Amino acid sequence: MKAFNRLLRISALAFLLMLMVQHKSIAQGYVSDQEFYDDLQNYGTWIQDDQYGNVWVPDVDDDFRPYATNGYWVQTEYGTTWVSDYPWGWATFHYGRWRYDDYFGWEWIPGHEWAPAWVNWRHGGGYYGWAPMQPGITISISIGGGGGYHVPDNYWVCAPQNHITDRYINRYYVQNNRTVNIIHNTTIINNTYVYNNKTYITGPRPQEIQQYTHRPVTVYRVNNASRPGAPSVGRNQINIYRPAIKAQPDARPARVVNATVYKHKNPDAAIGRRGAAVNTHVNAAKLAAVAHTNNPQIVHVNTMPAATHPAMGGGHRNVGPAIVPAQVPQNNNNAQRHKVAPAVMPPADHHDPTVRQPQQAQQHSQQAQQQAKQQEQQHTEQAQQQAKQQVQQAKQQQQQAQQQARQQQQQAQQQAKQQAQQQAKQQQQQAQQQARQQQQQAKQQQQQAQQQAKQQAQQQAKQQQQQAQQQARQQQQRAQQQQQQKEKEHKQTPPGN
Repeated sequence: MKAFNRLLRISALAFLLMLMVQHKSIAQGYVSDQEFYDDLQNYGTWIQDDQYGNVWVPDVDDDFRPYATNGYWVQTEYGTTWVSDYPWGWATFHYGRWRYDDYFGWEWIPGHEWAPAWVNWRHGGGYYGWAPMQPGITISISIGGGGGYHVPDNYWVCAPQNHITDRYINRYYVQNNRTVNIIHNTTIINNTYVYNNKTYITGPRPQEIQQYTHRPVTVYRVNNASRPGAPSVGRNQINIYRPAIKAQPDARPARVVNATVYKHKNPDAAIGRRGAAVNTHVNAAKLAAVAHTNNPQIVHVNTMPAATHPAMGGGHRNVGPAIVPAQVPQNNNNAQRHKVAPAVMPPADHHDPTVRQPQQAQQHSQQAQQQAKQQEQQHTEQAQQQAKQQVQQAKQQQQQAQQQARQQQQQAQQQAKQQAQQQAKQQQQQAQQQARQQQQQAKQQQQQAQQQAKQQAQQQAKQQQQQAQQQARQQQQRAQQQQQQKEKEHKQTPPGN
């Protein structure tokens, strides 16, 4: 009976251990970079780059741009912090760097150091501009402008300074064809913040922003979230998953696409476009589909290591795809004691408990192991189903968020279009009103001119008539004087002459 109870306890303990290990619970603290490979696998494709190693290509919409799409800026004690609505944004916008490849589009290169955002900042002319920091660029080079570092023009995003803290800042982004001219008339923002001997690029300070927004700027306190996912913003605080990352030598993605081979075999399936800094979603989806195939020429399938997550208290736990069940020890001495030769073994007495006990113990042990195995299999299937459901839910949430963003963008564009049409209509009405007023003024001026001309003509005619009458009177008077002179002379002449 003691052996049976011991076997039961061992089997139950093994089953409980399997249940505990299967539930992945990430606590804030240290995790390995295997976390990046595991969590980002369902949202994009890992490819092998000749220069940077394993890099991640997100499966996103055509208009995706790092630190611009599906997120916004807030102020924290660390500086200007990017809040991403993507479930994978906790990693890609706070660790590592982004670069744009003319074929694969935007690529994320993993890194181990957390920051509020890995971007360059500029300001001037009423605008703020920011751009992802490229791999290998230090903070001193970034803010100092030394080493010949030049941010590509198509990396920059610009927005009016008075809208930098707006929740829907994407409504105010400057069109790409205007961004270059704005950036060339700005200066570097070299503000930094040092905490625990680590330097962070802070971007514009709250006091400066308040001068443009004319309202107080909320500075959020950063709290540590316990699980990966999109940050949650509450009253004066923001919860972000930001564990310390330790390099794990054997960390690697489950599936990796050979970038060189894929590009050679698919020359017309480029995700990026030279000089445009945009993504082609159809081709990104094609790359993701190829990554899930078993083509050994393009896809390399790795044997996954157990992801090591050192806990805050200094302990260790391993989270991996498989579990080794606990083994039930065998007591060989006890087995030998109950092994009796058939020739001398007495007939089985079904009423004798000393005969039934070893058999029942063995049967119960086998049943317990079988039940534990079945429960383990059921739990594994349930865990896998739950994981699939969570991935599907995350994808649905992402699609909903993208749909909402597209709808909001369409609404903003519609509003802008309506405002432009309304302004054009008002300007047209004002122009027509001004034209009518000018016509009225011209008509009045014409009537005044005609009236003045008429009056002047009448006045001149009257003056000419008066002059003619005056001349006629003068001529009449001269004729009368001449007549009188002749009559006088006639009277003075003697008769007969």
